[in-house]
Amino acid sequence: MYGWRARLGVLVPSGIIATEPEFNRVVPEGVCCHYHRYKFEGGGRPEDILKDLYAAGDDIVEASRLIADARPSVVAMAGTAVSFIGGYRYDRELIEKLQAAHNVPATTTSTSVIDALRAMGIKKVSIAMPYVEEVAKAAIKFVADNGIDVLEAKWLNKAGFDIPRISKETVYRLGREVDRPDSEALFISCTSLHTLDVIERLETDLGKPVVTSNQATIWNLLRLAGIKDREAGFGKLLSDY
Repeated sequence: MYGWRARLGVLVPSGIIATEPEFNRVVPEGVCCHYHRYKFEGGGRPEDILKDLYAAGDDIVEASRLIADARPSVVAMAGTAVSFIGGYRYDRELIEKLQAAHNVPATTTSTSVIDALRAMGIKKVSIAMPYVEEVAKAAIKFVADNGIDVLEAKWLNKAGFDIPRISKETVYRLGREVDRPDSEALFISCTSLHTLDVIERLETDLGKPVVTSNQATIWNLLRLAGIKDREAGFGKLLSDY
């Protein structure tokens, strides 16, 4: 049977195309991901993006009900901005709603990132993001409110389907630009970005860990499901923690 070690239930924003390919590259033998989409495309004016982010969070439990038929071991709501947009308490409420609906461990991308940074003992970060300014500032506040100092942040003012079109070369350069000598790690936010292929190159060149939204989410899902495999090639988080 597929998923004889664990079945991971993943809720994916409707406009995101990076999550499934990146998760499927990471999951070890005996583990499988089962995906269901909820409505969030992410384009339009900044005020429309913010409105749609909150609307996605409001609908998440209902959107997740079909995934219960696959009897997942754990459930995650992928989509960093969808979970950090309302702040720390809002993110916790989303997790609590998913846990109550599915009666299994649940998480979000934003919480997974914080859990990853804490697991590595990181207290000071730089953040690279594709977002428009309003969303980027919410990301900075979320990380800071979780007790991690944000020493530098840069964003590209992109939204919607312009984000998955961002090249890995641009992601790499943005990571180099935002890094500071006293940052203990680099966080690259957004599940819509393709990041797996640049993590280890950045870690080598910066000399510090790199955490990305998709990488942190799949790491947390595996650990919550009791899967302890160490996966090489996708950064220190998956190989060492």
